[in-house]
Amino acid sequence: MSDQLNTRPGTVHTEAAETRAIRGIRLGLIVLGVGLLAWGCYVLFDTVRVNRISGVALWIVAAIILHDAILAPIVFMAGVLLRRAGQRVGGTVIMVVQGFIVVGSIMSLIVVPAMVALNYKPDNPTVLPLNYGLNLAIFWLVLVIIAAGLAAWFYSRTKRTNERPEIRHS
Repeated sequence: MSDQLNTRPGTVHTEAAETRAIRGIRLGLIVLGVGLLAWGCYVLFDTVRVNRISGVALWIVAAIILHDAILAPIVFMAGVLLRRAGQRVGGTVIMVVQGFIVVGSIMSLIVVPAMVALNYKPDNPTVLPLNYGLNLAIFWLVLVIIAAGLAAWFYSRTKRTNERPEIRHS
């Protein structure tokens, strides 16, 4: 009976059946991923002029480099530094800080190309009508304020939960 798992009373599933189900799900996800990748390639080549594809490829390569060289190490180091704070900082606070770093970085990755495009002075001024640098700075400021508030709230909740009442002996 070592190869049987009881999930509910009256039902018996074998490990082999579960393994087949997991393999089927994995295969389905792989097929879905390859299909979406193929669709993305089709849309890219159908909608982007051939002379602009090198710019798209450059942006993708730059995004990968920025992620691997800047974003991932920053998120990792934030986690390491917060974990070194010991028991004073809970896992939820660490996740909040790391999550907000990721959100801010993704927004920066979206906005920076628009900031760069402003240097090329588009023919139509309504294409890039905003001050993207200022808006990104405001976004980061609001993000830091919200992250600090949430982290402080989770920290205070964790601290209160971990405090034990003093036992008085008479």
